[in-house]
Amino acid sequence: MKLTPKTFLAIIFSGLFILLTGFFMPTAGFAEEEYFRTSNRNIFGRIFYPERFYARPDHYEFLPQNSNRDPHPAAGAGQEWDPRQWNPKWTPDVVIRKLFKARVFERQYMRNGQIPVVELGPVFYELSDLDRRRTLKLVVDHGAIFKRGYGAVELVDWSTRHVVGSYTPKGMFLN
Repeated sequence: MKLTPKTFLAIIFSGLFILLTGFFMPTAGFAEEEYFRTSNRNIFGRIFYPERFYARPDHYEFLPQNSNRDPHPAAGAGQEWDPRQWNPKWTPDVVIRKLFKARVFERQYMRNGQIPVVELGPVFYELSDLDRRRTLKLVVDHGAIFKRGYGAVELVDWSTRHVVGSYTPKGMFLN
């Protein structure tokens, strides 16, 4: 095999490039921990998982249809509020009044006398998913809606008056 001058120069420069980047890259103007914090990330900051080496994790891609599903099924287990741990002055009645006063919920009513409805206020959307579920569970359990034979509670937006989801004995489902 004959080595042309062009091939020879390409081999030399590629070897030199590999040598210099491997030698200077971790400490080129920033600390080594910053290098490892940004390694395997593309220019947008997303983690790069080479498919041939790693299996993609379940949470790799955002799917809006599954926004209410935790990446780990047992992540919310044991996260319910226990009113026994609250301040003794805070009964469930007082807490629900405070939630309505803070505009987490706007009102609660029966549509056509058949469907229980909770109108969500503007502050409801600022809560975490866990706190949304907790507050809804508190309001629904305090009203004993499921014990009265209803299978679901409609969740209605306070400004548009459109149905944005439902709350069932299995949990909260937002559209």
